[in-house]
Amino acid sequence: MQHIDCIITAAGLSSRMGQWKMMLPWQQGTILDASIKNARQFCSRIILVTGFRGDELHQRYAETDNLLLVNNSDYNEGLFSSLIAGARHVESEYCFITHGDIPCLNEKIFNELWQLRGDYALIPQHNGTPGHPVLINQPTLHAAVNQRQTGSMRSALLAGKHRCIEMKAPEIIFDIDTPQDFIKLQDNYRQ
Repeated sequence: MQHIDCIITAAGLSSRMGQWKMMLPWQQGTILDASIKNARQFCSRIILVTGFRGDELHQRYAETDNLLLVNNSDYNEGLFSSLIAGARHVESEYCFITHGDIPCLNEKIFNELWQLRGDYALIPQHNGTPGHPVLINQPTLHAAVNQRQTGSMRSALLAGKHRCIEMKAPEIIFDIDTPQDFIKLQDNYRQ
């Protein structure tokens, strides 16, 4: 297996959800368990960025092989701060970026993006809606996280070298932000 890092953010407050979504039940575990498991099908190391309720995540995943726990003490500043914290620990030439609330990504999605890697941020989209995981080379990643005036990672990526790719997999946009998102996803993925 090639050395490929994947930053997974799990630091937020889950304010739109109304409850902490990382530990919501999903299949045989939690939403975050599934997100980590899916990334590990293709990536050799997970950089899990924690913040809100970080102690619980550190306890849960402390003994997980090839998983680096990174605490973002500035998580209240938003997602961009978590990506900055995670980017400091990337060692691989390319890395994936995704979020802990996207439990349906699969190895095929990671592989399809990997085949299209280049000296840019590769941003997947489904029917024009941006999704995850983003695949990015180290120089482009560091250029993006140093553009703090943009305010968001998406703006930083779009301001730099990037390529958008349309994908047929709707899973890339299945993130869970609200109770309605969670119910809809459960209905679509009943076993």
